[in-house]
Amino acid sequence: MTSASIRFDGAGSSVAVATGFGPRIVGLFVNDRNLFAELADDVALQGPAGPYRLRGGHRLWVAPEVPEVTYQPDDAPCTMTRTGDGIRVEGPPDGAGFAKAITITGTEDGWIVDHTLTNQGPTAARVAPWAITQFRPGGRVTLGFSGAGDGLQADRAMVLWPYTDPADTRLSFGNGVIEVDAHGGAPLKIGVSDRVGHAAYELEGIRVEKRIQVDPLATHPDLNAAVQTYVCDRFCELETLGPLSVIGLGAAITHREVWTVS
Repeated sequence: MTSASIRFDGAGSSVAVATGFGPRIVGLFVNDRNLFAELADDVALQGPAGPYRLRGGHRLWVAPEVPEVTYQPDDAPCTMTRTGDGIRVEGPPDGAGFAKAITITGTEDGWIVDHTLTNQGPTAARVAPWAITQFRPGGRVTLGFSGAGDGLQADRAMVLWPYTDPADTRLSFGNGVIEVDAHGGAPLKIGVSDRVGHAAYELEGIRVEKRIQVDPLATHPDLNAAVQTYVCDRFCELETLGPLSVIGLGAAITHREVWTVS
């Protein structure tokens, strides 16, 4: 984990927030073990403005995934501000004109994490906030996949990416859940569109669950997959997305995740 970070203690877990880049949460600690992936700077995606360093930890992206917008580097120092019981970390506008901020507030069993996109670019934009958490591999993902009840109409959808093999033995399906064995291997990504916005990752006996409020009438990127996971040999991601919204000049949208650590 980068040394340029500040650690905040909560009830049963701690988070570490980067100061020299971001906004990023670079650590989630339970008993001094960091559950988040820690990646070298050369693990990066190449965008038109230069490399976007994945680094590990938790980040805020802009969806849909378009390199000119999504892969804007976040290497500049951030501003930290106390907000009542929490801390707000905000970066300067990126090359696409979006200023990103993450606000973290402790709870009795975890954290509330608010993600804000502010449009400081030249024009209005139709985008969605995209919250991504990179964990160390070796655990197990659970995606909520329950429907709305009985009836004749479809009430949920599973979304696959081009490189995902539906016959991958790491995938399994249960009553109201999809599970993914995150022990590395070829890249795999799966998302779900349903009324229950939650995903969990269990590693070394510790379970981290992320929950969001899903508006079933809203339109989300990626064929309405508001909750997603990506697995590869270096890390495992739990991802949630807010609805697509038109953000006018100077306007902002916020996407909330509730983390439970047990």
